[in-house]
Amino acid sequence: MPIPAIILWGAAAVIGAVGGAKAIDAHNNNSKAERIVERSKDNYKRASEALENDRKGTGERLAALGKLKAEVFSHQIKHLVSMHKKFHSRLKGYNESFTVEDLRKCEKMVAQSVTLSQAVSSGASAAVSGGLTALGAYGAVGAFATASTGTAISALSGAAATNATLAWLGGGSLAAGGFGMAGGMVALGGIALAPILAIAGFWAAGRSEENLSNAKDYESQVDQACVQMERIRTELSGIRANCDELAGVICRMAELFNRYKVYDMKDRESFEKMMLIGKKLKAILDLPVIRKDGSAIPNIRATYSGLLEF
Repeated sequence: MPIPAIILWGAAAVIGAVGGAKAIDAHNNNSKAERIVERSKDNYKRASEALENDRKGTGERLAALGKLKAEVFSHQIKHLVSMHKKFHSRLKGYNESFTVEDLRKCEKMVAQSVTLSQAVSSGASAAVSGGLTALGAYGAVGAFATASTGTAISALSGAAATNATLAWLGGGSLAAGGFGMAGGMVALGGIALAPILAIAGFWAAGRSEENLSNAKDYESQVDQACVQMERIRTELSGIRANCDELAGVICRMAELFNRYKVYDMKDRESFEKMMLIGKKLKAILDLPVIRKDGSAIPNIRATYSGLLEF
């Protein structure tokens, strides 16, 4: 018995409606997936740009602190060493005099700092940058300790290169080789940031639900990366705060040294005061602002507060 035409038309209408609904669902899913991906990409771009700005700012702050330390070594500490060598035989009974080992180390640091300062003045910025960053980050002892031979520049640049975080902060060779946000992992205080993979080949034709699921997975990865970047920015903020605080203390101590600066022992009290201030200033120059893992030294004031007592 032939099927009435009206029934066929009705079945076709139902099939068409179902097919239309699926097409609408697929379109909605794909549209939603596209919005999620675009929003996530925008969020990642903003977060990575903010982190890059903080990276540059932190590297500049460390280099500025390193430059200040090199200048103080080249002037105040150089004078301190000179006066000690000239008058050490008359310092009997003076408890704050240098030991032979202290003097040897101090002379070496002064010589390297003078070389570094001269390189800064001559405009050799590319080679000097890593040295200043290392000196600011680690302090004189930590930076110069890696040097066995060679100039201050090569020694300090080498110190910077041994620390992935410091190389990243200074924009050094590791950064140039793809150590940036798109190149793998940033190690800073135990924080690891995995790169976000490209979205190419993301879409599967005719699989809108899979596309939506993939988009949500991508969103989750980006959200996690943004959280990690914010944590890194917090660490960088702590490093910059340490740089500012230590720079202020160094400047105050250098000014105090200059106030008592003498060139002979005619005023023994002033001479001994200068020597005492100089030794404490030297100890402050030795202080790092970051730990070996690249994170900020916590409560940096506690590391130098005792050195301000006379």
